[in-house]
Amino acid sequence: MLSRRKFLLGCAGALGLAVYGRFVEPSWFEVVTRRVKFFPGADGQPLRVLVLADLHYSSCVPLTVIARAVALGLAQQPDLILLAGDHVLFDTKLDDAAFTRTLAPLAGRALTFACFGNHDRAVGTLKNTRVRAMLEAAGARVLHNEARRVSVSGRELLLVGLGDLWNRQCLPGRAFPADDEGLPRLVLAHNPDSKTLLKNFRWELMVSGHTHGGQLRLPLIGAPFAPVKDKRYVAGLNAWDGRLIYTSRGVGNLHGVRFNCRPEVTLLELS
Repeated sequence: MLSRRKFLLGCAGALGLAVYGRFVEPSWFEVVTRRVKFFPGADGQPLRVLVLADLHYSSCVPLTVIARAVALGLAQQPDLILLAGDHVLFDTKLDDAAFTRTLAPLAGRALTFACFGNHDRAVGTLKNTRVRAMLEAAGARVLHNEARRVSVSGRELLLVGLGDLWNRQCLPGRAFPADDEGLPRLVLAHNPDSKTLLKNFRWELMVSGHTHGGQLRLPLIGAPFAPVKDKRYVAGLNAWDGRLIYTSRGVGNLHGVRFNCRPEVTLLELS
């Protein structure tokens, strides 16, 4: 029979986990560094790529938290910066100018590119136009089903930015060029499930977010709430069809909770 003492201890433990998941882990950032073989030929100085996904500026993710992620990212001295979608939520009144000021130091450090996520709404809507305006005012270059040739620190690559899968705007046929002189291709796509549309295109690495790493990772179960069909790509660096996919756990969250899944600032060293 459950004693009063055990019951109280259980309640205290549950309360402690709830407090931790709401007030500690959501802003306890981990800086993750991964070395990725990307460029052909002899190894040289790696290209340092900062990835910030799912900022989720909202009622649960204030600008103070996003500013900390930006500062941590800049401390890694990146050569290139990628923002992997879901920049804001429209669940509260947003301060567009303050959000722009928070992100502006990124483009002041290095070339900064962004793609849209499902919460950024479909391109062509008024809310998406507002998100684009904030990003561009901060100096970020938005890629929506288009490619840019990028030359940084003596390295050249083709950066392909895709529209969001859930908004039915992921159009690789429009994004990938017919000829790129054989440059290595880095894909920026918010949702890792986008890979199913990319099978017949050449690329070496895809960078994504969307999953929040599952946000709640349960012992022995994993991340049952991750919003992707293919649960193999919920977080981290994983191989797929002779290529690599990196899925960030993201900066922000939904509903203000994380458990066993800390928010992430990512540095990919492309060697």
